[in-house]
Amino acid sequence: MGDSRSKLEAHGFKFVNWAGGEQAAEMFGLSHAVIVPANARKIIVGGQVGIRDDGTIPENVEEEVNEAFEHAGRALKAAGLGEDAWEYVYSVKTFEVHDSKADVIGAVVGTARKYLKNTKPAWTGVEVKALFDPKLHLEVTVEAFLPN
Repeated sequence: MGDSRSKLEAHGFKFVNWAGGEQAAEMFGLSHAVIVPANARKIIVGGQVGIRDDGTIPENVEEEVNEAFEHAGRALKAAGLGEDAWEYVYSVKTFEVHDSKADVIGAVVGTARKYLKNTKPAWTGVEVKALFDPKLHLEVTVEAFLPN
């Protein structure tokens, strides 16, 4: 059985939830607040969407969401993190377009758990009417710690 702590805790980050909100936080894999240590270097990744490298948008929402998370991971790695880049993310913002035919939130939560592992960042999810391409369902931004 592995360690269930986030890698960020070893760098002085503290993840907290308000009393009575622990069950909801666990269900969604998030924290209500994150205390960031002083002088922490951070990476800010701008909005990433699920457009493939060839310019096409997947028809399957799970694939689109995975592509968006993959792009955010590429940005984190380009900024200096390694293969475990997502485990250094302490803040996520998602902008989701509701689609009666697709479970966007379910796809986001499932994909996030795969990438974040034991890290439970502070998370803001916002439903929006549309993104810059009407076929898109998700845009994601993240903030991550960059160890020295």
